[in-house]
Amino acid sequence: MLTRREFVGAAAALLPLNPAKPLRVAIVTTIYKYLSHGQHIGDRFLIGYPIDGAWHKPNIKVVSLYVDQKPDGDLSQERASEFGFRVYPTIAEALCCGGDSLACDAVLIVAEHGDYPRNDKGQILYPRYEFFEQCVKVFEKSGRAVPVYNDKHLSYNWDDAKWMFDKSRELNFPLSGGSSIPLYFRKPDRTA
Repeated sequence: MLTRREFVGAAAALLPLNPAKPLRVAIVTTIYKYLSHGQHIGDRFLIGYPIDGAWHKPNIKVVSLYVDQKPDGDLSQERASEFGFRVYPTIAEALCCGGDSLACDAVLIVAEHGDYPRNDKGQILYPRYEFFEQCVKVFEKSGRAVPVYNDKHLSYNWDDAKWMFDKSRELNFPLSGGSSIPLYFRKPDRTA
């Protein structure tokens, strides 16, 4: 598995060198409400974040959003209206921005939070594999693939996680995963 630094480097290598043109990102998430991982990570792309004492807005444009569940407090439509993208009813439509083929440069999958069943081990069955599988179908249909970042581990199931890894190698696209939340800034700062 790639490190985050290797992922960003590999993703950048796949794109034309044009710093004025923002990277187009599709976000696929379980929920998008205040304090959810989808909101924390997605908002960093939308509004930016502080780094080295200054506010940084990445050269990224969120072009679409898929949200699996919309509980009370859902922010997806509000963010879409404010930042000029659409919330689509399916993952395929989100990756294609409503068209017939892949229309983004990268995919962010955040499948954490929401109302999902548990298995006999007590693990919450977040649909990380299912989301990824639907992305792969779009890649295969479009004849090209883009980098995918999967928040957290790939799947609660080894066979599914291995399939995800193997599929990224077969289609030759960068796949990275892990938790971004430990790197998230705290506001207000809290020190011991």
